[in-house]
Order: sequence, then structure tokens, then C-alpha cells
Amino acid sequence: MRCIQRGAKRKSKPDIFLSHSSKDRKAAAELADDLNFCGIDVWLDQWELNIGQSLTDELGKAMDDCRYIAILITGNYNKTIWTKAEYRKALSREQREQRTVMLPLLLGEAELPDFLEDKIYVDLRTDYFASLARIAGMVHELSEFRIARAIADQVPLSVKDIWNLLTSIGFEPYVVVGEDDFNEMLKYGGRKVRDDYARFDPRGLTESPAVSKHVKDLLKQLS
Repeated sequence: MRCIQRGAKRKSKPDIFLSHSSKDRKAAAELADDLNFCGIDVWLDQWELNIGQSLTDELGKAMDDCRYIAILITGNYNKTIWTKAEYRKALSREQREQRTVMLPLLLGEAELPDFLEDKIYVDLRTDYFASLARIAGMVHELSEFRIARAIADQVPLSVKDIWNLLTSIGFEPYVVVGEDDFNEMLKYGGRKVRDDYARFDPRGLTESPAVSKHVKDLLKQLS
């Protein structure tokens, strides 16, 4: 049985706000999906914002609420006014809270911005899944040493490999999904542990004719 946690319409604060250029919406959504499968609750504007809401207010609130602000740095990053404002917000929170808030993530044709000269960053362009495992380890407050040793023993090549890696060091991984997906998976084969947490059999769900193609496509990452 696998674990699943409800993300959208959540009761707790999200783990990561994913800052990105509007030109990188597809890449950001794919990355957010993969992070969700590492048990990381990602706040992504295209998933969260509704028609009529104030963009400035909602983004500002999300950036205050999320534990970390991940900056997706690509060739488009420095061309966007919003992303520059968001990384300044992240740096401001770091100074105020005296802890790491900003997580720089390099992807695609990214050039290293000046503000990263003294920052450790994650390069998703090489060893993509190993990088996701490192991010998961940080968010879940796991031992950096044990994560590094596990990656050295077996470099993960898929989300399923990350699950196996996390399990090997004593952490029970889970998937973060939206409320609709959570309820569907619960209906057709999940067992509720608490209101926002359940266990499920991914194979049983993917083989059920009653389960939507959308949910089956999500679960293919674990099969």
C-alpha cells in the first residue's frame, strides 16, 4: 500500500512556492508534479488561482505561507519582472527569519544569476531525480549524509526509485494530490488514515475501469 495526502484545499501550509517565468509554465507544472510525488506540497499559481482573485494578494500570501520559495531559473527567468520581485521577497524572508528560504533550481538553458554567487543551488539539468531526492530530503528534514550515501549507492532514475531511496533510510514516502484526485483514489481503493491522509494500492487503481485516465496517468510514475 502507498500513502497519499491531500494537497489542494489543504489544511496545513504548503512546503514550496514555485516561482517561475510564465514562459516556463509547462516545465514548472511537470516539476511540481514530480515534487508532489516526493511528498512535497507545492504551491503553483496555475493550480491554485481562481478567476477574479487578486494576483498580487494571492501570490504575496502564498509566498508568506510556504516554508520555502523555490526559484526556477531558466533562460527566461531574468526576462520576467515578477520572478525578480519573488526572489527579492525570498531573500527578504531569509534575512527576517534567519534561515534558508530560497531554493535556487537551475533548468534548461539557465545562466547563473549574480545573486547566486554565494548560494548553493540545485542543478536539475544533471542527475534530475537525484536532485529531487535532495530537495525531498531537505523538505522532510532528513539526514543530508544518509541521502547522499543512498544516492551514491544507487542513483535514482525515476520517481519510483526516489520512493525506494527514501524508504531505505527510514522515511515513508507519500504522494500529494488535489482534493478531487484524493477523493477519487479513496473511493476506488484507498483506506483513510485521517481526513487528509490515506493508503492505497497503485496497481489496483490503475487496473480499475472505474478510475479516470487522469488518476491512472498520475499513478504510472509509481508502477
